[in-house]
Amino acid sequence: MHLINSNFMISVTNSWFFANLLSNQLEQPNLKDFVRSDDNSFDLVLIESFLQEYTVALGHKFSAPVVNLSPSMVWVSASKWLHLPAIFSYVPDCCIGITDDMSFVDRLKNTIVGLMEMVVEDYLYIPMMKTKMSKHFAYTGWQSRPTLEQMLNNVSLTLMNAHHAVGVCRPYLPGVIEVGGMHIKEPKPLPKDLQDYIDSASHGVIFFSFGSIINLSNLPKEKLNSFLNVISRLKQKVIMKWVPDKSIKLPHNVKVGSWLPQNDILAHSNVKLFITHGGLHSIEEAVYYGKPVIGIPFFADQRSNMKVVEKNGYGKLITYNELTEESFGNAVEEVITNPTFKDKSMIQSQVYRDQPMKPLDRAVYWIEYVIRNDGAKYLKSDSIGLNTAQYFLFDITLFLFLLTVIIAWLVYCGTVKISSKCITN
Repeated sequence: MHLINSNFMISVTNSWFFANLLSNQLEQPNLKDFVRSDDNSFDLVLIESFLQEYTVALGHKFSAPVVNLSPSMVWVSASKWLHLPAIFSYVPDCCIGITDDMSFVDRLKNTIVGLMEMVVEDYLYIPMMKTKMSKHFAYTGWQSRPTLEQMLNNVSLTLMNAHHAVGVCRPYLPGVIEVGGMHIKEPKPLPKDLQDYIDSASHGVIFFSFGSIINLSNLPKEKLNSFLNVISRLKQKVIMKWVPDKSIKLPHNVKVGSWLPQNDILAHSNVKLFITHGGLHSIEEAVYYGKPVIGIPFFADQRSNMKVVEKNGYGKLITYNELTEESFGNAVEEVITNPTFKDKSMIQSQVYRDQPMKPLDRAVYWIEYVIRNDGAKYLKSDSIGLNTAQYFLFDITLFLFLLTVIIAWLVYCGTVKISSKCITN
């Protein structure tokens, strides 16, 4: 039994790498000048604290409330800074590839990983962020700055890139607002070559994109050939976000491009399937436009995102290790030919779209709300003052355990004493 899978360990390693990479950007002269300058003032500071928690110091610098953008379903360790209940029994960590429908082993894994994250967060990660904050945020008045933990606890509002139609249902406090799909805009007209290509596909089009980070050319040859061999046998046309080497012979039914308007392509009614790496923005767009999905996740939250897709019945997950020509071909055939996937994707789309206001409008409303109400401090719970032992009632549990032991011991001693008297008499 693998309590901690490689996907989680890779995610932790990548997080450490990207945290250092992001902090290196603070060496840019324009950013250094901005931090040190006393010429600016702001009513509110909007940050994305993920892997760069030190940016919360800008709220102190400008004496302004802070609104945090969370790019994904949060890790368990980050829950305390967002004041979210960390409930291991049904709130899964977003990087271990499980949903809220957990078996005993899943709950055990989720608990162990969550507790490990908390230890790493408190004793390794936050101290690293403090060091970076001290190095890069030496502005006028920084000497009176609260601790990093105090500033994170004082964030007025968090805008969460999440929605129950594409993620899991979980409890939130008033200071956390779901705005998943905020990036989705009304589709624009496609370039003429793409429009004609999609319109002319009598059997429909498959859109294939692994986002901005994964380059298909860097995959092992056997993995790449698995894709191309299956695609060459399809009746559908395929649009791929990819710039192949000149030595690669593309199938006759493939059109490639280095950049493609993903949102506008997915909005087209003749697109029958979306093949993706499982990034959250991509899943949100697929759900919004009612497209079935095949996902091959690589790292971070992608596997968990695709697990939710599978659970809700509008797509298939193929792990990288399981990716072969046969597994990929079977998945494409099943999703294309089985109408259940399309039906469930349309149901999910209806759920996603049925909101009282658009996510972007909701985000704007709450940002302005924080400004109007002087930081809206009352949106936070008093749980921010609890340490880990108090939050999880470890102290109460220990007290009750010791009390039970003491009472049991007294009862035992009393019983022995009474028994001794009876025997003596």
